[in-house]
Amino acid sequence: MAHKQGNQSLRTNLEANELSILCEQISLILRSGLPLHDGVEALCENYRQTRFAERFEALNQAVLTTGSLYSGIVEAGIFPKYMSEMAHIGERTGELDTVMTGLSLYYQREAKIRRAIVNAVTYPLILIAIMAVLIAVLITRVLPIFEDVFRSMGIDAAANPWMSAGVGVGKIVLVIAGLLIALLLITLLIMRIDRSGRVRAFVYRRIPLLRRIGNQISAERFSSVMAMMLKSGFPLDESLKLVSGVISEQDVARKVDECRMQMENGLSFPDAVEHLGIFETLHCRMIRVGFYAGQTDQVLKKLADIYEDEVDDAITRTVSIIEPTLVALMSVIIGAILLSVMLPLLSLMGGMA
Repeated sequence: MAHKQGNQSLRTNLEANELSILCEQISLILRSGLPLHDGVEALCENYRQTRFAERFEALNQAVLTTGSLYSGIVEAGIFPKYMSEMAHIGERTGELDTVMTGLSLYYQREAKIRRAIVNAVTYPLILIAIMAVLIAVLITRVLPIFEDVFRSMGIDAAANPWMSAGVGVGKIVLVIAGLLIALLLITLLIMRIDRSGRVRAFVYRRIPLLRRIGNQISAERFSSVMAMMLKSGFPLDESLKLVSGVISEQDVARKVDECRMQMENGLSFPDAVEHLGIFETLHCRMIRVGFYAGQTDQVLKKLADIYEDEVDDAITRTVSIIEPTLVALMSVIIGAILLSVMLPLLSLMGGMA
């Protein structure tokens, strides 16, 4: 089973919008009272003629054999680890239909965010590419014409500071634009290929704004899963074991394990959670009050809702910043292009005078 899970990264995963629809369908099957294996078999029929036919057949056979959706998801090997771990928790807590509904909304939101990011980045990237081509044409085709005109007028273009400055500015802008395009495309490509999420986590850690969003996502997942586990009667230590499996940030997952070990050594749950470093001070106080009032699950559920709203707002703000930032960068590039053309023209006019 672990081997199958480990091979997830070797296969093409479903897109977020497909995962959202699939989770919603599974939730409907569970709520309808239809036996899980019958519902999954009917669901898999929709994928018979697709490139995922073999993987869904593996899902179907595993559910039929074990009666566990978690086992089928792992056996299929095309689903994210977060989905499989959440299915495992849903089965353990008896809240699988609720978990599937939550996953459907989660992947629907993720698909929407990805579309927004793509739309915000694509247009400026196209502009940058066009500008790079324009600069290349200016340097290789237009500026040599000015040099010929200078030579016909008896002016040494190579020694002309304006001409040298214009060519230099054009070449610098061309290099910057090329590097920027290459860097963005390579980063996006690697992040898409890397199914382990390590590259994405590395990028997030290096950008403060994204690092904050990553912490909020971890706090939301921690709160929602812990609330579900505690509500179902699971002890704190076992709940923490399962929570570490759904945290995408490896550093945070390690801290969750440390949190559990600290509790085994006698530290209280509120103190151990505070050491995680993903909750704000006010929210740590809420957890402390809820713990001593015997309402830990209710407080964590409330925090999960709070962090979900904060994540949505933060991502929306980030996406809204991307396009104007790149447009501002484009303005600088366009200004540099104008300089690369106008400086030789000024030099020519000066020479004619």
